[in-house]
Amino acid sequence: MKKVICLVSSCIAIIYSVIYSSLGGFSGNSGALSKIGLEHPLLFAVWGLLTYFALAFNIIVGYKKTRYRFYIPLLAVSLIGMILTICFDFDYDKYNEYILHCAGSLAFSAIMGITVFLLFLLRKSYVLATISGVILITDLVLLIIFKETAFIELMPIFAGYVMLCIHNLKKEKTLVEIN
Repeated sequence: MKKVICLVSSCIAIIYSVIYSSLGGFSGNSGALSKIGLEHPLLFAVWGLLTYFALAFNIIVGYKKTRYRFYIPLLAVSLIGMILTICFDFDYDKYNEYILHCAGSLAFSAIMGITVFLLFLLRKSYVLATISGVILITDLVLLIIFKETAFIELMPIFAGYVMLCIHNLKKEKTLVEIN
């Protein structure tokens, strides 16, 4: 059942993200998810909660296969980041809200990305860890060069959904005892 929830929540989040992003366009700064949220705050809140739930549930399922529990406070801080992102406007005229929004967005993105990367690294999924690291670095470079666009913002999130589902849906190798 957990695997089904992982897959379904990721699919719903991807579909909703594409529909939500189409409100502002996928390229150009006007298509940034937070800018769309200025005109559609309720839709932005739904997007944020769906995104957090899909990623967090997949991460929890992935880490349950390990003895590590450090992901729990990381997910809590990431949730606080998402709440700040949703609750405060991305409006420079409201400078304090703008700062809280940006700090929340950065906390959510960075901590979620690191948590996913560490999961793959600790589970010895080196291919997924490498892909995850490359995507995170590429996304950072693209953000610096082109600023925010829906495509650049969604790229690591969609990659996270796909890689986490691949990781969580694959069969576990079982050790065979030889007598």
